[in-house]
Order: sequence, then C-alpha cells, then structure tokens
Amino acid sequence: MDYTGKRKYVLQHWKRLVWQSTLDFLQWGILVITVFGSLIAFLPSEKAMWLKAAIPYYISTYAGLFVLLLFMLFIIAVIKNWPHTRAAYKDKKTDIWVIIECCDILQQKGLKVIHTVDTFDTELERIISPKSLHGAFLQLCRQKNIAIDELIDSSLEQTKPIRKNKDLPGRTQQYELGTICRVNVEGEPFGCVAFTHLQPNGTIKISKEEYITCLKRMWRNLSNPLNRNDVVNVAVMGNKFVDLPAEFSTEQKIDLMIQTFFAVARETSCCRVLRICVHPDNAPDIDFEKYPVIIEHLAKRPVI
Repeated sequence: MDYTGKRKYVLQHWKRLVWQSTLDFLQWGILVITVFGSLIAFLPSEKAMWLKAAIPYYISTYAGLFVLLLFMLFIIAVIKNWPHTRAAYKDKKTDIWVIIECCDILQQKGLKVIHTVDTFDTELERIISPKSLHGAFLQLCRQKNIAIDELIDSSLEQTKPIRKNKDLPGRTQQYELGTICRVNVEGEPFGCVAFTHLQPNGTIKISKEEYITCLKRMWRNLSNPLNRNDVVNVAVMGNKFVDLPAEFSTEQKIDLMIQTFFAVARETSCCRVLRICVHPDNAPDIDFEKYPVIIEHLAKRPVI
C-alpha cells in the first residue's frame, strides 16, 4: 500500500490535527467535570462530602492509571480527527467502484494512466518537465533502463496521427486528444493518453471544452474489450503545467472526470474499479469525507 502521499498529506495538516484533538480532549474533560459536579450537587450532603474526598484520594492512589486513561482519551480524539485521505463509492447500476484517494499513482496496482502531450514526446527538461507526472514516469523508465521510445512507437503503429507539424520540438506527429498509447514497464501496464496540444515554442494548451472531449474519448478508448483492465488509475488531469482557467479548481476537474466516466460507463464499461489519485499538494481542496455523496450525485447525472 502507498503511504507516501497519505503521510505527506497528514504532515501538512498536523497543526489542525493537534489543535482539534486538543479541543475535543478538553471538551470531554469539561463534560466529565460537569457530570461529577452535577452529581455532587444533587447528592445528599453526607454522600457529596464523601465523594469530594474520595476523588482526590483515588487520583493520587492510582495516578499512573489516571494518566494512562487521559492519554488514551487524547489518542481517541486524534483518531476521531485524523484527516480523511480516501473516499469510495459503488454505483448500483454498473457495480463499478469509484475511489478518490491521496496517493502516488505510480505505486498503484492496475493500469496507470499517464497524461502526456499529443506527440507522446519523451524528452525530459527540453519538452517534458521532470516535475510533471509524465516526467516522473519517464524518469522511472530511465531508472529501469526501459526503451520507452521503442515501446511507444510499437504501440502507435496502428494509430494514425491527425497531423504532422515540422515546427514542433521533438516528435512531429500529433494525435487526437484522448488517444491511448499502451506500454508495459516490467510487467506493469501503463496507458499514456494524449492530453494537451504541444506548441512550437514548447508550451502546451487545452481548453475546457477540449478537456471534456478528451476525457470522454479516453474512457471510450479504455473500454476496448481486447485490452480492458480491471483496475484503472488516473491522476487529476490538468492540475499542473496546463493553461486552464484559474477558477477551474481541482474539485471541478475531478467532478468532470467522474461525470464523463459515468456517461461512457452507461454505454460500455472500461473497468471494475476507477481510482482517481490526488496529489498531496492538491488534497486540501478535497473533502474526502463528503465525496461519496458527491460521487453518487454525479453518477446520477453523468451527461455533460
């Protein structure tokens, strides 16, 4: 299981975790004191006096046990306030699971979808940022001495490009957005998807309308019965290095991914489990606790 992303997310929220846990701990302590105070107030005077004298006696006599109980109470408060890093929903109509999770997509089991430029370039630094998911995937291939260019060329043999642009840096053949290029890295399945248009100056672009069209086409391409996968992992597409409107939030992107997914799933399923991997830096935008209800709502109105 991938703990790296979850650990980073929790570390980002440790102040809130400690603060909220301390507040709950103090509230519970005040509640206990209030209950005992009320009990003493309503007891006959003799029994009340005995209880007042007994409490300090038992606290001092069993100090170690008392401290242990306080510690356990604080631990319960921490568990109660521990940040949620996962949301899961099962659609009754399709029996498909949708999971939104703070995790590293490269460490997940199943098909891992890597969004790339529409030329499926592999040149790090000059074209592909090492800080992007595409860049992390290419670095993984380098570490394992994988000839990724040859694998991509082989996978695209039967796919026709929509144009050839000699002004582009690196590869010059551009493919339709949503095109899937399937490769295996030491037995692990990956699906590179043409997600953004590469420009001659090395920048990339995609409009909101193209974003939606690309998602729908990607889900349909993943639904090919000849190479369908049981589990599909997708990162939140378009969160970095993509020129999308600033108000187009992480949550909106996830919502569109879910809506387009169910729009296609009503026709033909591409998997049994869809996992949307959220980077720890973007996880604060997501309310994991409420998302199962949100997914259910989006599943009922999948048409964009």
